[in-house]
Amino acid sequence: MKGFGNKEIKNKRTVKDIVKERIVKKAQEYYQKGDINSSLKCYESCLEKGLQDPNMLSEYGIILYQAGSQDKAINIFERSIINYPKNPDLYANLSNIYKFKGDLIKAENLIRKSFELNPYSTIVLNNFISILICRKQFYEAEKYAVLSLKTNQPNSDTFYNLGIIYSNIHHYQESIIYFKESIKLDEKNYNANLNLGAVLLKLNRFDESKKYLKISINLNPQSYEAYFNLGQLNLYTNKLIDSEKCFQKSLSICKNNYEVYKYLSIVEFMNFNKNSSNSIKKAIELNPSINISHVLNSVIKLNNHSEESKAHFHKNPYDTFGEKPIILHRPINESLINTLYKRNTSNLSKIDTNPHSGNAIGSDYFLFKDDDPILNVLQNDLKNITSEFFNSEIFIEDAFFRILQGEGKVEKHTHIGIIDKLPKLNLYKYKFSLVYYLITGDDDCSEPGYLTFYNPDDKILPKPGMIILFPSDRPHSVLYNGKSDRMILSINFYSY
Repeated sequence: MKGFGNKEIKNKRTVKDIVKERIVKKAQEYYQKGDINSSLKCYESCLEKGLQDPNMLSEYGIILYQAGSQDKAINIFERSIINYPKNPDLYANLSNIYKFKGDLIKAENLIRKSFELNPYSTIVLNNFISILICRKQFYEAEKYAVLSLKTNQPNSDTFYNLGIIYSNIHHYQESIIYFKESIKLDEKNYNANLNLGAVLLKLNRFDESKKYLKISINLNPQSYEAYFNLGQLNLYTNKLIDSEKCFQKSLSICKNNYEVYKYLSIVEFMNFNKNSSNSIKKAIELNPSINISHVLNSVIKLNNHSEESKAHFHKNPYDTFGEKPIILHRPINESLINTLYKRNTSNLSKIDTNPHSGNAIGSDYFLFKDDDPILNVLQNDLKNITSEFFNSEIFIEDAFFRILQGEGKVEKHTHIGIIDKLPKLNLYKYKFSLVYYLITGDDDCSEPGYLTFYNPDDKILPKPGMIILFPSDRPHSVLYNGKSDRMILSINFYSY
């Protein structure tokens, strides 16, 4: 019953309590032996005799849920909360059921009530943090995780939650520290080993990553995630045969995962395996939404044509882009600026892979994931603008905003990831970046914030409402020393 609330309730013992304790003890013995039906009958006997308390009801509800009687378990907990509205564990246990059911809003409301009643419970805090993480409320989750460290004896789960939070807001070094702390307290923590391996993989620290992914497989031989990550690691280190085996193993465990099929198609393509076309089609079948799978499908199909056919049927905008970035325009909407100022941001200097320095803050890379009406309009506008320019559909890989709060610098960088650089695939030829300028700050300072390009060299002084399009592999930088804020919104996308 790991993860559910504490069930230890101390009351003055009466004759009824003694009878109830005997029946509950028998129920627990049946449960330990795996005789769930007999265990449940004992709890039902208690209810028929009018013998109940929050502890017994919690046990009964949990076992009902584990036996597959989800609706009955929910009913038991809801009735128990009416009778014992001040018991935090009842709320926590019902919250867990709704979490497993996928109703995160109800789960969060219930765990908040449990937290109000018992703010010092490690179990309640960790469950609360876990739900906030599931809802991608990472900054609020961080607040409660730090509180848990201050008020409770640190445990493996607390450190693990912090590792998850920091990995999701791209504070990778902090994430690594907390995953390792989690493993120190529980070296058999499968999730901590798995996610530590995944973070190290993102940082291209392949040898370290492999160590923890192997440990996670030893702890859980049926971990499709560990084999999936190991498949990526082998792909990036050019061990293509091993990579393909890992992806196949991952699929044998998790048969309908579009991400695994997507990566399998990549390694098959690089291995000259004709099954790559079937694999990418399977990925699209499993997730038909506009995503990078469609780009890969186009690349794979194009590769099957002769060179003459490729030249006739395919005009890649990358090859015809020219040396000058494309400048477009969209009117500024003050409500958009106000919306972005209200959103959670983090200090970009703490993000290991971020090129910003100075007074720079920004969002995560999932700006359009929330169902915000103002951002939805913006996303549609930017998609329409770019689709019209390229005369093709686009897939937005990430979206984010950045604010230079006075003096700041963006080092020379590109927006190309390791997958874009894989030979033969050459996804970089389909990848482009867009910068939309919302506030450009001071124009009369010595460094007003030119967007400076390299190879070939060029620079543009942006104005509010300006949209600049360029290939994602084009190096660029920014230097700004004005006093007022400078705000941009950026997307990286594939065109096919």
